[in-house]
Amino acid sequence: MSSAEVDPELAHGGYTHPGSFIDDGQPNISWRQVELLLTNTQLLTRLTRKLRRHLQRRTIRDYFQSHPIRKLQLGSGENPLDGWLNTDLEPSASMILLDIRQPFPFDDNSFDYLFSEHLIEHVSYQHGLRCLKECFRVLRGGAKIRVATPDLSFLVALYADEKNDCQRQYLEWSMEMFAPQLKVPQETFVVNNFFRNWGHQFIYDYKALQVALAQAGFVDIQRVEVHVSEDPVLRGLESHDRVIPPEFNKLETMVAEAIKPMPPVMV
Repeated sequence: MSSAEVDPELAHGGYTHPGSFIDDGQPNISWRQVELLLTNTQLLTRLTRKLRRHLQRRTIRDYFQSHPIRKLQLGSGENPLDGWLNTDLEPSASMILLDIRQPFPFDDNSFDYLFSEHLIEHVSYQHGLRCLKECFRVLRGGAKIRVATPDLSFLVALYADEKNDCQRQYLEWSMEMFAPQLKVPQETFVVNNFFRNWGHQFIYDYKALQVALAQAGFVDIQRVEVHVSEDPVLRGLESHDRVIPPEFNKLETMVAEAIKPMPPVMV
């Protein structure tokens, strides 16, 4: 190739300027067209966000107007509850967008009940504590919170020399589900997998969850069984046993309930 014969692919440092594409039968695109496309895309994104915020505010308003007893579920996922305001980080059409790491889009003292299941373990301890403080803020005095989350103690117990039938079956099921070809000690794999899979960030034991709830301001903290509550509103809410066998969900999951104290009476 002579000095006059410049390879068009190298004329601009190895790529072709959008305004001077080689004629390959495709229409040329100018930088101005690219800029207009980007501008329109950014405008559409802003309009979409504005519309989503408007629809979300209307959904919240309509819920509050039609429900004198207000119930909030965080991380609803595939388990939206009738009569509850259901939220999720990736909401379906019937939910509102809520990131538990951020301030909640509600006024103080807005709800009578709050429920989350297998959610708080997906954020750091610091974000989890911040979330519980937001829960406390948006609940009314005397309102109740119910939190279901994996229990670190069940993982530790898998290392016991003597295991019950449920623990042995859980280990075998976990290996078959997640590592059928691996030849490693069952306990070692299952514990590592539980910590690292599904986006888990921090696995609580009951003491850690109790302390976090207390730090957020809750009182009368008590441990209860899956699906069990003295309050009929909080019974039968969990759905994780539709994802895994019910006996394994009871093995994995701990549930805590607590109350936001009534404000002091001014005299």
